[in-house]
Amino acid sequence: MRLDPVIDDLAAQQHALVATWQLRALGLSDGEVLRLRHGDRWVPVSRRVLALRAGVDTDDRRDMAAVLDASPGAALSHGAAARRWGAVGFDHARLEVTRHRGVARRASSLAKVHEVINLLPSHIKLVRGVPVTSPARTVFDLAGSLHPARAERLLDWMWNEHLLDGRTLDRTVRELAARGRTGSTLMRELAAARGPDYVPPASGLERRFMQILSQHGLPSMRRQVDSGGEEWAGRVDFRDYELPLVAEINSEKHHSSLVDKAADAARLARLETAGLTVLVFWDTQVWHEPATVIQDLLEARRRLRSCRGASG
Repeated sequence: MRLDPVIDDLAAQQHALVATWQLRALGLSDGEVLRLRHGDRWVPVSRRVLALRAGVDTDDRRDMAAVLDASPGAALSHGAAARRWGAVGFDHARLEVTRHRGVARRASSLAKVHEVINLLPSHIKLVRGVPVTSPARTVFDLAGSLHPARAERLLDWMWNEHLLDGRTLDRTVRELAARGRTGSTLMRELAAARGPDYVPPASGLERRFMQILSQHGLPSMRRQVDSGGEEWAGRVDFRDYELPLVAEINSEKHHSSLVDKAADAARLARLETAGLTVLVFWDTQVWHEPATVIQDLLEARRRLRSCRGASG
């Protein structure tokens, strides 16, 4: 067949796969597609997808097959997209694909298919050659089915990994949020609470500290702030927006050796020399003794406000 090199080149870009709708777009007749399906070089993966018999079955190929089986312009989505972006906890997510409504009517034998009217070009990215919904779109799609706390953790993980930022999140929320759409309210709230300069918590320990502040009515604190006087003293975990108050969250695992303790002491001295009050909380306190954390914070805030009043 004179188009064999063209078909092989297409398959090489798609993990050794071609779709029958792609073959027809190249000019093959139904009879020629049928001969390929029943020939020696190709094996059917579904009614609409063929694989080179010599190809190796991999996650990449399974993901690509699901996308090709859905329709032109489709993309891996929901939990399968989160898995492909590398998010923890989605290793065994079922295959799900999103396609434009009206492009195809047939169901897929390879994945659950979502039909939408607003799958924009900016919502689709290539990850190792497979079309995947963008990180912001992926979080939005999952916001209606995940527990809100898990959706928020996924959003912050994507942010920490530099897969999205405030600009792309706000744009995607404006494009997708609609009255009655599942997940819209949550995504509006998450976007509004963050803003363009948001720094997500680097760990579950930091997230737990933020929860303690919120649950006890204390004001939020800036995270990962470069601090010091005329000379840089270090980047602190949390810093009060108004008072010269810093909270450092330490884990026994990373701050228990003699070298770590010496480095922490030197850093603490630099911060205090710069005029900052530094509170150090250990992971056991943050996880199991929140009352102690709150008491220390309240006392430090009261003392600093008292000093400020006396100096004024």
